Amino acid sequence: MGMRIFISAGEPSGDLHASALVRSLKRLLPDAHFFGMGGSLMRKEGVELIHSFEERSVIGFLEAIFEFQHLHRIMADLVRAARTADIAIMVDYPGFNLTLASHIKRYDINTVYYIVPQVWAWGGWRIRSLKRYIDLALVILPFEEPLLRRYGIDARFVGHPIVDMIESDNDIVELNHGKRWTVGLLPGSRPDEIRRLLPRMLEIKRRLAEKLNQDVFFLLSLVDNRFLNDEILDDPDIMVLQGRARGIMRASDIVLLASGTASLEAGLIGVPMVVLYMLSDVSWLLAKLMARVEYTSLVNILLNEEVVPEFIQHVHADEIAELMHDLITNYELRQKMINRLAELHGLLSRRGAAERAAGYIVEKFVVSKL
Repeated sequence: MGMRIFISAGEPSGDLHASALVRSLKRLLPDAHFFGMGGSLMRKEGVELIHSFEERSVIGFLEAIFEFQHLHRIMADLVRAARTADIAIMVDYPGFNLTLASHIKRYDINTVYYIVPQVWAWGGWRIRSLKRYIDLALVILPFEEPLLRRYGIDARFVGHPIVDMIESDNDIVELNHGKRWTVGLLPGSRPDEIRRLLPRMLEIKRRLAEKLNQDVFFLLSLVDNRFLNDEILDDPDIMVLQGRARGIMRASDIVLLASGTASLEAGLIGVPMVVLYMLSDVSWLLAKLMARVEYTSLVNILLNEEVVPEFIQHVHADEIAELMHDLITNYELRQKMINRLAELHGLLSRRGAAERAAGYIVEKFVVSKL
């Protein structure tokens, strides 16, 4: 009988990275059985889903409180199932997965965290949790490995999976709009994130169009059609696409996007950007108390400078529209940003993250036991 491998991912990006990891592990362990929580991509790879994360997804502290009962039931089901696993793998989604790992570890299961919590951003308590509950930490940012190793955590830098995805994704959005400029709008993937950012992006869109004398076309990435409204559907200068974020980035002169992995994708593609980040007021106050980093976007964190503008919590539409206007029309300003974004390739150009992660898992928990 093959190994039983539990794996948990809690949002679309985690589903993507977890499915790639499962695919790589299956090549090394063809008889393994995979089960846990994930989405449609993991199901396509043959993962038996006890729960689909698509049931619900939240962002922020206050939002999680209202979802407590629902999440508690899912947690209990997953822990019950994971007790039969040889290896349990948590993928990203730290607010849920780190707690899940703490429960699973009580049963002496080998635990792995792929795409670890951003302990460098949120303080030492998560470092202590990783050391206590995780046997192998697979990290995707170069400075994370030495940081975690200083605390006695077995951490391995595997490279960033986004590098592989960008190089293998040749999506290009075909344009025939007759406008001079093209602007991408990417309000994120979580419903709560879209709900907060999309109306503000549409207001910025209106003001930017005025500043550019309406000589601009907008590409809107939406993963959830529930947020479509008459304003969007009736606007001839907006094309709505189901996802296709990287295609939108390649086709745009500038993108306005939610803080997260998308900013790193845009940076590696080399498109100028402005980053937005918004939580509920209570969640934001708590985040301010806990945060230990100066910047929000991964681009600025990696380059250790505010290369791309960030608007955190307070979104001033006219100010942002004016800034985007300058980044579109001022060649020297936009080229300066593009040149700095090119430096990201030197930091993250290591391909094969999922394959390397799978190799480290097998090396530690299979080969070493033979």
